[in-house]
Amino acid sequence: MTNFPISIFCPFCQRHTSLTVASGRCLRSDNDSALAIWDVGDKRGTIWWIGICNYCKKPVLVCDNGDIYPNPLPSPTDERIPEPIKQDLNEAKICLSVKAYRGCAVMARRAMQTSCIDKGATKDKLVDQLQELASNGTITKDLKEWANVVRWVGNDAAHPNKENVSKEDAEDILNLSEQFLHVIYVAPAIAKEQKSKRGK
Repeated sequence: MTNFPISIFCPFCQRHTSLTVASGRCLRSDNDSALAIWDVGDKRGTIWWIGICNYCKKPVLVCDNGDIYPNPLPSPTDERIPEPIKQDLNEAKICLSVKAYRGCAVMARRAMQTSCIDKGATKDKLVDQLQELASNGTITKDLKEWANVVRWVGNDAAHPNKENVSKEDAEDILNLSEQFLHVIYVAPAIAKEQKSKRGK
């Protein structure tokens, strides 16, 4: 196991955790027990093994090249992001993890629009909602530009005969949308927590 993962983001409990190699019964040896590791016999010497999450105790299948099944989300979503928006963002992450790049872009765009509505936008279209929030000072010009990039790629992903969404596109759009949400939800929450600690 050349690339034994020290830790993963567990696809079940959604926590950063380390894995323990599962023990199992070995049916091709005189030994009653062995680590549950399989050499698939290909030219590359690929090894598969079952890892047990040290937090929730559920198993994942791990390849020595780093592939994990079921696919974990790329990263945890901050708990300070409101639940409906967090659900959209997590769905975008699930799409990315299973290589559904168009789905990732569409859900990242949806998370953006859900946050605009949450922040008081009253217009129907996302482009108008972003302008509304920029005009009333809820978001900065830079945040509006980030959101517009997410909107463009999300729109292309949702409509036929538009640009394809590559893995890199999906990763960038997911990152932009999450950074947008961190600026408007997470950073203010952290500032408020710190002010409260200091009685300000």
